[in-house]
Amino acid sequence: MQGLICEGTTEDSVRLSNDIELVGELAPRQVRVEIHAAGVCGSDMSCIHGKYYMPTPLVPGHEAAGKVVAVGSAVTYTQVGDHVVLSTFGNCGHCADCEAGEPGNCAVGMGGLAQPYAEGDQPLYNFANLGAFVQETIVSENQCIPIPKEMPLTSAALIGCGVMTGTGAVFNRARVGLGDSVVVIGAGGVGLNVIQAAKLVGAKQIIAIDRIAEKEQLATAFGATDFLLAADDDFDAIGSVKALSGGGVHHAFEVVGHTGLLADAIQMTRAGGNICAVGVPDLTASVTYNFQSLHQNKNLMGIRAGGARPRKDFRTLADLYMKGMLKLDEMISNTAGLDGLIPAFDAMRAGTEARTVLLPHA
Repeated sequence: MQGLICEGTTEDSVRLSNDIELVGELAPRQVRVEIHAAGVCGSDMSCIHGKYYMPTPLVPGHEAAGKVVAVGSAVTYTQVGDHVVLSTFGNCGHCADCEAGEPGNCAVGMGGLAQPYAEGDQPLYNFANLGAFVQETIVSENQCIPIPKEMPLTSAALIGCGVMTGTGAVFNRARVGLGDSVVVIGAGGVGLNVIQAAKLVGAKQIIAIDRIAEKEQLATAFGATDFLLAADDDFDAIGSVKALSGGGVHHAFEVVGHTGLLADAIQMTRAGGNICAVGVPDLTASVTYNFQSLHQNKNLMGIRAGGARPRKDFRTLADLYMKGMLKLDEMISNTAGLDGLIPAFDAMRAGTEARTVLLPHA
C-alpha cells in the first residue's frame, strides 16, 4: 500500500512509497483502520525536523479519521464499518490514572512508538502511536472513537489533534468562564480552536495575536473580538494586551511553541489568572521568566493534547459539529494526496492557510 516514510530529520528525507505493508496478525484488542483523511499539523513538521527525537525510518502523521476494516477477537469499543476518529492515546485503560479518567497521564500514555509496518525487510515506526500518512494502520481499540457516519471524514480528522488540543485547553485545563478575557498567541489551526472554544463558553473578550495579517479574517470568523498584528520584533504585545484588557487577561494561551512568547504570556495575565503552555517547542527547551511576573497567584499550566479524555471529548466535539456549533469545515484550506505533505508545510510556514488534509486514497 501507499504511504509516506521519513528517514531522517529534513523534509528531503521524506518519500512516498508504494510498498508499505502491515505486519503480523491483529492482537485481541487491536483494530485495523483504513485512513481516509489525515490533517497536517505543526507537530508533523516538528517530527520530521527532528524536534521530537524520534527513531527512523517512520511513517509520520497523527491526526486522522477513517473506517474500521478489521477488529481483534476481544474488541468491544468498535466494529467493522464504523467511522472513527483516531487518538494518539495508547493508554492502558486500567492503571490508577486511567481509572481516574485521566488517560493523558497514563504511563503508557500518548505518543508511543511501535513498528506495525515494513517496507520489504525494513520495519517502520509509527509516529505518535498512529503513523497516519498511509492508507491503513493498526491501533489499539481505545484509540478508535466512533463518530456519526454523516460527518465528513475530512473534518472529523481534525478532532484527533488540532481541535482537541485547542478546545481542550479551554474546556478541560483553563476552564474559561462566562465573561472571562482571553489572549491567544498564534492564530493557526490550534489557536483558532482556542478562540472558538473561548467563544462557546462565553468569554467576553478574545484577543488574537499573530505575525500574519491575513490571519485576522480567520481569527475574527472563529470568534476573536480583537486582533493584534505582531508585524516585527519591536511590537509591544504585552503593553497592547494590557491596554486592551484593562490591565491583563484572565487566561493567556501560548500556541506557537516559543519560549519567549510563553514568558510574554505570563506578563499579559492579570493576578490570579492562567498561563497556558499549549504550543510545543523543542523538547530540550527551557523557559526563563521574571519571578515577580508569576508571583501574583498566577497559574502556569502545562497542557498536553488539551487534557483530553478521547472517548468522551471526541464524541462531544463531533456532536457540537453536527449541531452547527463547532467550526471544522472552515478550517480546511486545502486537500491533497499523500504527495501534498511538503507543499502543506510550505503553506503552514507562510501562514496562508489553517489546515491541509491529506487524502491517502485520492
